[in-house]
Amino acid sequence: MIRGSIELATPDTIQGWIHTSDGRIREHTLLAFQGEQCVGAGKVTLFRGDLADAGIGDGHLGFSFPISVLPERVGQVVLKLEGSDAMLLQTGARVAGETAGAAGLPRAEVRARLAALKWALKHGRIGQGDFDFLRILWSFGVYERGLLRRNAGEETVVAEKSGVIAAALLESYAGADVRLSSRTVRSPAEFGAVLAEIAAGPALKVVALHTETRAALRVAEGTHVEDVADAPFTDYPLTPDHLLILDARAKADLQMTAGATVEILSAEPALS
Repeated sequence: MIRGSIELATPDTIQGWIHTSDGRIREHTLLAFQGEQCVGAGKVTLFRGDLADAGIGDGHLGFSFPISVLPERVGQVVLKLEGSDAMLLQTGARVAGETAGAAGLPRAEVRARLAALKWALKHGRIGQGDFDFLRILWSFGVYERGLLRRNAGEETVVAEKSGVIAAALLESYAGADVRLSSRTVRSPAEFGAVLAEIAAGPALKVVALHTETRAALRVAEGTHVEDVADAPFTDYPLTPDHLLILDARAKADLQMTAGATVEILSAEPALS
């Protein structure tokens, strides 16, 4: 759970506090947005004795950093935790995350995420690999990752472990440590039911898919966004050498032969 408050917002400064249930918010980056434009960024670094006395974390929950916004737009400024769907609002001082639910991400939210992502890459906050992964996933709702790699200067091909790669990618999406859980499905109907449950639930709405047999996933790219309709389906192979990251809100059909199984790896924030 995330909670906090924007206590002061002016055309050139924003201040307040933010706390997460895992207690790992110190030094995390906050991005300030007015509409789709990133208007500033800063870290959670300030000690707040009042919060420490109230038993809220270790007290290192405060932030204060410069922003640049027109005076008449100050009330529209919101804060987002970098790499997360969580948003800190001025009205009511509440944090809202995963606002779109199973209905899909708002188009404006996707554009805001991509703008923040470009800013983070430009300023060295993330690497090119994470940038490419998140850009593709947020744009299309699906990302394909091979599990075979060749060591530099060697002819040896190494198979990476699907669980290790899945955890790294889902943590990149969440912007925090995650705890993985795994379910194995044996039919398209079972697959659809599990994805619907994840899309409607409180946990991360992105999953990793892997199989030790063979299957195929047909994805209507972009349908994780609420205003996309009638998108054509694209076929993605599922093999032991591939990992697919899928937004559970996207339209997807699993095709598999009798006896085949597919592992669905889902994630939720790790508890401290």
